[in-house]
Amino acid sequence: MAKLSAGILGPVSGKVGDVVGASWKGINYIRSYVIPANPNSAAQQTERELFSDLVSLGKTALGSILQPYWDPFLKKNSGWAHFIGLNRGLYTTHLDFSPVHMSEGILEGDVISAAVYGSPTVDIVFSGDALGNGSPTDPVIAFVYDEVNKVGFVNDASTRTDAAAQVTVGAGRTPAEMNAWIFFVDSKTAPTMVSYSAFHVVA
Repeated sequence: MAKLSAGILGPVSGKVGDVVGASWKGINYIRSYVIPANPNSAAQQTERELFSDLVSLGKTALGSILQPYWDPFLKKNSGWAHFIGLNRGLYTTHLDFSPVHMSEGILEGDVISAAVYGSPTVDIVFSGDALGNGSPTDPVIAFVYDEVNKVGFVNDASTRTDAAAQVTVGAGRTPAEMNAWIFFVDSKTAPTMVSYSAFHVVA
């Protein structure tokens, strides 16, 4: 049963005949009522697997990356929703996280030349150059994701000029099951610019 909280010209909440009214992030909308289908085709199974992969990755980065470095740059969307939406269009192969963006922005980025697991840390190496709008003092956010155990690890203690970042992940992990990203920010507490992330499989 539908509710009209502000009269006939106000927003609609619920089902009216073949129409459903609702609100998303303060935006009222109506759509046709459709009985959901639940196909279990091979294509749908693949889609569910890829979506599940991204959700698992995003959960490990929610508080440390998506909220501080995605949310401030979005108005009518959350960092979580934008991360999933953007990367679902890029991520097409199960557990190949190379196309996934852990950040996006206009600040100068870099390329990872190596990401090596030397139990209990992953050492990530990059050029450290600041040739564009980057600064030598830009903090680097280094993130490592264990795709099998579905855990993420972050270190934000290094700067661009260090040309390296070390992320503690613990002993006993398998390098091939870990993925590394770095990106740069102009401030860890009040970022106004963020770079696109760089990716490397851990060796």
